[in-house]
Amino acid sequence: MIDQIDDPRFGKAVRIVDDGAGIADPRSLFSLGHSGWSKTLTQSEDAAGMGFFALANRGAVLVAQQKGTAESWRIEATPDAFHGKQPIDVAPGPAGHAGVTIVFPETDHDHLAGAVPGAAKFFPLPVIFNGQEMQRVDFLAEAEHVEEWRGVRIGVFQRDSLYKDIANANFHGVTLRMPLPTLSQHWHRNYWAGIDVVDCAHLKLVLPARKEVVRNDMFEALVEEIQRVYFRLVSAHDAHSLSFEDYRRGRALGIDLKEAEPQLAPFAPSCADSDRFGLHAPLPVSPDALLYAGEGPLEEQNVARAFARTQESLPMFEPHDAFAGYGWYDGLRRITLRSYRMHTASNYQKIEPFDVFEGQGRPDILEVDVNVSDGKSACGWLLPTDLIVAGPDYGALDEVDIRVTHQSEITPHELETFLTDALFCPSDDVDAGSYEQQQQWFGDEAEDVCIRLLQSESDADLNAIIRTVRRELVWRMPKKGSFLIHIEDGEVSIGGLPPASNTDAATPA
Repeated sequence: MIDQIDDPRFGKAVRIVDDGAGIADPRSLFSLGHSGWSKTLTQSEDAAGMGFFALANRGAVLVAQQKGTAESWRIEATPDAFHGKQPIDVAPGPAGHAGVTIVFPETDHDHLAGAVPGAAKFFPLPVIFNGQEMQRVDFLAEAEHVEEWRGVRIGVFQRDSLYKDIANANFHGVTLRMPLPTLSQHWHRNYWAGIDVVDCAHLKLVLPARKEVVRNDMFEALVEEIQRVYFRLVSAHDAHSLSFEDYRRGRALGIDLKEAEPQLAPFAPSCADSDRFGLHAPLPVSPDALLYAGEGPLEEQNVARAFARTQESLPMFEPHDAFAGYGWYDGLRRITLRSYRMHTASNYQKIEPFDVFEGQGRPDILEVDVNVSDGKSACGWLLPTDLIVAGPDYGALDEVDIRVTHQSEITPHELETFLTDALFCPSDDVDAGSYEQQQQWFGDEAEDVCIRLLQSESDADLNAIIRTVRRELVWRMPKKGSFLIHIEDGEVSIGGLPPASNTDAATPA
């Protein structure tokens, strides 16, 4: 029981009443690390710490039952007594006093109204504050699964973004963050654990702060048992997506786990703008599936376009290295890019992915050369395509080589979209302009390049003029009527505008 009282000695004070068995020797109160408890209880509760010395700078009055008798002690300890500068006053206390009562001065910084409910929330015994019993909550009330092991309750939660920031252990009302294991899956649910210590003699906290667990054999055994709980829960479900390392760990701990479900994310070429990265739901993987991870967005866009033009629909998936070791995953074929090839009427060229072709003009044939291997054998595939953009990843438009076959039906807008996906990577430099500005500048340049390549130089110039007029001039013109912009020898004139009215020309007095 805790009360805020007016004390004749201290004035505004705090009184704590414990209805236990009292103490056997008052000297134990003034011995750091000694509680006066029995050996069994001391081991169970790990009580050693600052104890009564937390009041050293305040002083306190204590009335304690002499353990096993009807007598009591009255102990007055001033701050100087705590620090050894004067004797501690120990005198007989009132007969029949039960348990221990401590009174000490309250300061303006204590904020008991908030501190007591917080301390009592997960305390295993009832706490009464100023006559009102404090609410107590099961520390593992929100756990989805709870097991008890060696005096410790283990609760399992579905892991979320907050799990790193909250206390996950309760030692008789003292909550702290412990380095407990978690378990992640790629497609399925993740797990984290909390523990509630009930009666565990060998799980201890580092003294005197008691905010860190002692990493002894008991703690290591607890970590292992939490992992077993996770793997038992995983095994109870029909499918999982554990990494192969976690799968082996679970089986080594004696849990009968099946291999991870053969599912992977379908392949989608990455974009140079990393903010456009998207997550894709997993799909079942068949034995004839292909795995492909390119060296960068430019390569992936080229290869994806080539595969999309094949007559046979080939299942392609993103690799997931954590699955390496599963039989179904290790048997899948892997794709690697070897080279780009270009044929013209009089020339044939083969280049590395980051090189550029020699010469100018549109080729007759373009091919993407890939290697396909299942780890035991390999073969080369030549994939015909209508477009290859060669050069450095994240390069500027004037640093790459854009080749489109004569037979291609790609439109300038489609080619511009391809270039944006493969090359546009905004800079975060303060002098580079806003994201929208950089996007517009790249789009304008790409539009000019695409029209120039697929149509003509004059078409590109005309489109640039029309784009500028629409963006900069049209919104300034009246909504109705027709107007003629005439440019001659650098001079600009506009015909067709209605004359200014008297009202428009008038100047306020």
